[in-house]
Amino acid sequence: MPSVIRALVVWTWVALCVRAAMDECSDDQGRPQRCMPEFVNAAFNVTVVATNTCGSPPEEYCVQTGATGVTKSCHICDAREPLNPRNHHSAVYLTDYNNQQDTTWWQSQTMLAGIQYPNSINLTLHLGKAFDITYVRLKFHTSRPESFTIYKRTREGGPWVPYQYYSGSCEKTYQKPSRGFIRTGEDEQQALCTDDFSDISPLTGGNVAFSTLEGRPSAYNFDHSPVLQDWVTATDIRVTLNRLNTFGDEVFNDPKVLKSYYYAISDFAVGGRCKCNGHASECVKSSRGRPVCNCKHDTEGDDCEVCKPFYNDRPWRRATADNANECQPCNCNGKSVECYFDAELYRATGHGGHCRYCADNTDGPNCERCLDNYYRDQSGRCLPCSCSTVGSESPQCDNRGVCACKPGVTGEKCDRCQPGFHSLTEAGCRPCSCSPSGSTQECDVNTGQCRCKDNVEGFSCDRCKPGYFNLDPNNPQGCTPCFCFQHSSVCVSAEGFSVHTISSVFYRGNATSGRPWRSINLCVSVTDKFLGNQMLSYGQNLSFSFHVDRRDTRLSAEDLILEGANLRVAVPLIAQGNAYPKEESQTYVHTHTHTQKLFCLVSFADESVCPGAGYLDNVSLVTARRGPGVPARWVEQCTCPQGYHGQHCEQCTLGYRRTQPALGAFSDCKPCNCHGHSETCNPVTGSCDCQHNTAGLSCERCKDGFYGDATQGTSGDCRPCPCPAGATCAVVPKTQEVVCTNCPTGTTGKRCELCDDGFFGDPLGQGGPVRTCRACKCSDNIDANAVGNCNRETGECLKCIYNTAGFFCDRCKEGFYGNALATNPADKCKPCSCSPFGTVGRQTSCSQVTGQCQCLPNVSERDCSACQPGFFNLHSGNGCERCNCNPIGSTNGQCDINTGQCECQPGVSGRHCDRCEVNFFGFSSSGCKPCDCNPEGSQSGQCKEDGRCECRPGFVGARCDMCEENYFYNRSVPGCQQCPSCYSLVRNKVRLCDAGFCRAFPPVSGNFTPCRCLCSGTGEPNNMTLLAEEARILAEK
Repeated sequence: MPSVIRALVVWTWVALCVRAAMDECSDDQGRPQRCMPEFVNAAFNVTVVATNTCGSPPEEYCVQTGATGVTKSCHICDAREPLNPRNHHSAVYLTDYNNQQDTTWWQSQTMLAGIQYPNSINLTLHLGKAFDITYVRLKFHTSRPESFTIYKRTREGGPWVPYQYYSGSCEKTYQKPSRGFIRTGEDEQQALCTDDFSDISPLTGGNVAFSTLEGRPSAYNFDHSPVLQDWVTATDIRVTLNRLNTFGDEVFNDPKVLKSYYYAISDFAVGGRCKCNGHASECVKSSRGRPVCNCKHDTEGDDCEVCKPFYNDRPWRRATADNANECQPCNCNGKSVECYFDAELYRATGHGGHCRYCADNTDGPNCERCLDNYYRDQSGRCLPCSCSTVGSESPQCDNRGVCACKPGVTGEKCDRCQPGFHSLTEAGCRPCSCSPSGSTQECDVNTGQCRCKDNVEGFSCDRCKPGYFNLDPNNPQGCTPCFCFQHSSVCVSAEGFSVHTISSVFYRGNATSGRPWRSINLCVSVTDKFLGNQMLSYGQNLSFSFHVDRRDTRLSAEDLILEGANLRVAVPLIAQGNAYPKEESQTYVHTHTHTQKLFCLVSFADESVCPGAGYLDNVSLVTARRGPGVPARWVEQCTCPQGYHGQHCEQCTLGYRRTQPALGAFSDCKPCNCHGHSETCNPVTGSCDCQHNTAGLSCERCKDGFYGDATQGTSGDCRPCPCPAGATCAVVPKTQEVVCTNCPTGTTGKRCELCDDGFFGDPLGQGGPVRTCRACKCSDNIDANAVGNCNRETGECLKCIYNTAGFFCDRCKEGFYGNALATNPADKCKPCSCSPFGTVGRQTSCSQVTGQCQCLPNVSERDCSACQPGFFNLHSGNGCERCNCNPIGSTNGQCDINTGQCECQPGVSGRHCDRCEVNFFGFSSSGCKPCDCNPEGSQSGQCKEDGRCECRPGFVGARCDMCEENYFYNRSVPGCQQCPSCYSLVRNKVRLCDAGFCRAFPPVSGNFTPCRCLCSGTGEPNNMTLLAEEARILAEK
């Protein structure tokens, strides 16, 4: 036993030392060495995905005893009780902590539910990353399966590769030989099949352990066997359960028996290391929560399976016990931070790092040289040659950056043609072919297009632009613009003209003095030979010699003035590039580009302001004349458009006229267009000499008194108007009807045959004698703006206004009255407004003078709108009725004009005021008095003629406002209430008093009058008085 303990201690220390060594990826001297993560159960607490689990729905299963006739122990599998491991058997119990004292397990459904071959169950374990698998161990809670398989795969979504087959019938189930083995040289990644673990016993607790390298010949040389290194690599493990082990009694289909056959596994363990290829000592969680290697040796990747960027100088290799095989950095001479492994380079040089994207125009595996077509300058930088691909012999330049050029090409980069060459091509540049007269002797280096003078065009500058002529080598613009008075841009050099020079030498005094003309602010008049039409000098030079006697002489803004044809041009002496005048004589040349008939030379400022003098001599003007000699090619011959003629298109042809005569020859010419009524027109104004009764500038209309279309161009276009003398006419375009216009005053109509609106008569005598149209007279009672105010034949007024009528609107119309001839419209005719109820026959007319309507009997007012006093009922239509008011009961005998109700005295009623009102009495001239009957004590409010009211029982008085004797007033009950019967005695005694036997004392209270009888002359009240008093008291109660 002690030796066993010592051996365990030694193996423990060895394991610890080995583990410590593997944890370090470099040794004590910092040199890289192989390192590996610790060996772990990669399946611990990792969820297994099972394709079948019991408990959903809850089901019964029985524990297999292996004995017949023995009652089986049966239990319930219920997935609804996750906290009860005795009833709940999910896949989480496959990889949890395996406690032998309190076993938990995963369990499938029973054979009763169809769990048996060919139906299979998969248990899939996802490790999360690649592991180097050493073993896979399964501990079964039931008997081990008759057939099952272990698979692995090396990447997510990859194919499942069989690791090991277990079966009591390998050849039948998996077509594999039983207990096969691998010989040296055979495929070491093939899965074998064995029947070692396929017996039905033990019925529980049976283990199956699969070692990934067992039976593999190269296992002892693992570091140098990529085949086995790949064989042990797995990211996922799958166990497929194909066939249950049975005693054969399931053939009877006894449910109790079928419930005893099922799969149950208590532990699923996978031994191995996180795969890091010897370049990491641990695995950590990535930012996405997945396990990855914490790579060293300048490697990277989930499994440290590649070199880091820029560490590709040798191929990536797995670390071995002898060599860490760390990744080496590339040598890029500081010109790149990225490279790749180049196998060819590695075989040739022993360094495989090929640099990428070399900076600073460098190239080569180590960025050690300049790129092709670059050169290294003195500072060591690589600069582009930039040789023209067309003009250079080669894109590579020399060490100075100079390229080798093709013929006719120049420039350091061979990128342009030499002067006088053009069209840089693969063959070089071609020489220019430019006209010396029209070009600057230069051409476009790309196209060969010559650079023309301003007024020249063409590829070789050999022709004038449109609108120009006379290609002249001495002309800085090349060609002269066509003048042609701006009417044509087509001209050529005229034939038959030769060069001529007009010159003059100015002398003062006699001709022999030899002294030039001296001028101080004077206009120098030239000789006649300079005057006149000098168009032939167009574009030529005016030259003269000039000097001053003082250098400080100031020039004028108008030293040289050219005038002609009402035009004036002035320039300073130094214009057109001429020099400032000096004391020595100088020649001045001015190009003459304006027509003129005379010119004069103006000198300088007044001597009083700036003293000095100028001297003029040798004045010369180059011009031309007809005749032999040196041809004057600058003289133009214009090709004139229609309507113009002359050498310079300066005249209008016959039948044309100037559009703007004030411009002279510069004005456009257009056809006269006399519409066939004249053959000529004034060339300046364009006015036609119209015939055929036409008129207008272009004979475009008929003259007054004629009509027609003068633009038709025939002699009969215009015919006399069929109208009275002095009238004109026109033709209606739509109907072609002739209508007179400008008819005499007061007439109208197509032939002036009618009087105009507001006039009457018969101007043509169509209805009898001729009657001149005269203005209608309607007494100013018409609307002057209205149409048809009067009859055009008789003059009768038809549209009288202001309520007038009559032939001349001189009276008020029916139903109106007043003065129809009043000047103020407000004073004219006003409506009668007769009342239809008070007028005889409901007439609406009245007297046109007074406006009085004809009234019915007893009706008054101008418009019969009221009854006479004492009458009423105007609306009866028969006149007013008499009121008939009672003279005693009415106030004044008047009544309401509508109802006839008389105005009554107070208290009097009735339409004629002939009786008292209800509850009144005493009819008299002062009215009736109110009865004023007590409403509680009287039978009604009406009294008798004497004013006394008719009382209810128990009430007395003129107005029935007192209770009768032996009656009393009780506020709680309406009316007077009768006293008790005992009061009859009192009443009788009162009557005696009334008869004179007693005399009444003054009232005591209420409505009762106690009375006392004075007996025997004593004056004292007797018993009668006391009785009366008692009656009063009772009454008050």
